[in-house]
Order: sequence, then structure tokens, then C-alpha cells
Amino acid sequence: MTVLVHTHPLVRQLENDLLPLFRAALPALSVAAPRALASVFAFSSGTASAFQDYHFGISCLLDDVPDDAPEEVALLVSVTGLESGARLSAQVVWGQPSGRVEMQADLDAGDLQALHAALPALLAGLQQAASRGRPAR
Repeated sequence: MTVLVHTHPLVRQLENDLLPLFRAALPALSVAAPRALASVFAFSSGTASAFQDYHFGISCLLDDVPDDAPEEVALLVSVTGLESGARLSAQVVWGQPSGRVEMQADLDAGDLQALHAALPALLAGLQQAASRGRPAR
């Protein structure tokens, strides 16, 4: 458990579901993308409150990339708008300067079932992106 567990039931559910799944994905990711340093993360954010939105994911920092290329690709699952009807999003996204979304899942509000159905493809997309080492053209 992390410090996020003290809050909204949906956040607790996501934390309990996603973090162990993401940790279990690290060994295969390391084999597929040995140049990437992969780690699991969870943090909160928000403008009105620091606990308005929550983000969970896997970050892959890439080694030896050109100065004008992104050094990170991540699988990011976010729950936003907890105070007014939670919304879920999930995507594989590149860091700056690209910011390119490699793939994303179409999710309704708090549809955990759809999120869980989308995760295998998102994890595979992260693995492919990290092993490729650059955004798809």
C-alpha cells in the first residue's frame, strides 16, 4: 500500500489492482527492452486539491537517445474528476519533446472492466515502444 490508499474507493481499487500487475510486468519489459530502465509509479495531482486526480503506471527511461528525442515512454492510467464523477483514461505516451500518444483505450467514466480488458494490449504496446526506442512513425 502507498499513501494513496487513504482516499477515494476507486483510487484504492485501482491501486490494489494496478500496482501489483505493473510490478509483475517489469521482468518481461526488461527482457524486451534492455536499454530501458522501467519502474512503477503512482502519484496524485490537481488544481483545487492535491488529491483531485490520481495516476498509475510504468515509466521506461531510455538510454542513449539523441538530444531531440524523448527519453521516456510510459503506460499511464489516470482517474480524474473524483469530486464530480470519476473519469478513467489509459494510454501509452512518449515524453517530451514528442508527447506523442502511441495508443490509448476508450473508456467510459469509471468502467474498471473495460480498463482491465484494455491492459494486456496497453502493456504489449508499452513493451513494443520501449524496445523500439522511439515513437512510431
